[in-house]
Amino acid sequence: MVVLLGCLSLIAILLEISRKKWDIVESLFEKHFNFMLRQSEFDEGLTGATWLLFGSTITLFLFPIQIAVPSLLFLTVGDAFAAIIGKGIPVGKIGDKHLSGTIAGIVTSCAIALWINQHLPGEIIILSSVASMLVEVAPIPMNDNLTIPLTGGLVMSYAMMVL
Repeated sequence: MVVLLGCLSLIAILLEISRKKWDIVESLFEKHFNFMLRQSEFDEGLTGATWLLFGSTITLFLFPIQIAVPSLLFLTVGDAFAAIIGKGIPVGKIGDKHLSGTIAGIVTSCAIALWINQHLPGEIIILSSVASMLVEVAPIPMNDNLTIPLTGGLVMSYAMMVL
């Protein structure tokens, strides 16, 4: 799995470089993916999809599967619900995000991770879900598609050593 994600990450990087270097690639890319991109993804840097691949690849490489899976659920489920609820029910503004989204991200990512969990104590899942969603809302300059799963994995790993 890590090899596959690594190959996909390499393809994504080549596509990112190509779209910045050649106008024809950029115009094709924008024609097909324009509706999904944020302004910052046009202006500079990598797309969220590329960051998602990086975050997933690194998470699966660094952590055992029982830690990697919940960490990736915090990213895919928690971050998605944080965005949907934060934009749909914008309560408690924190920077450019909302407390309502953070709470929704914690609840949904925690619920799904607890539901599929077979190895970790529930307290560790809850703690790492909260930590991951706090990183999502924090004004950290690094992309949250990388920081969310890595935070979840690090918190779970440390908690397993301590408890």
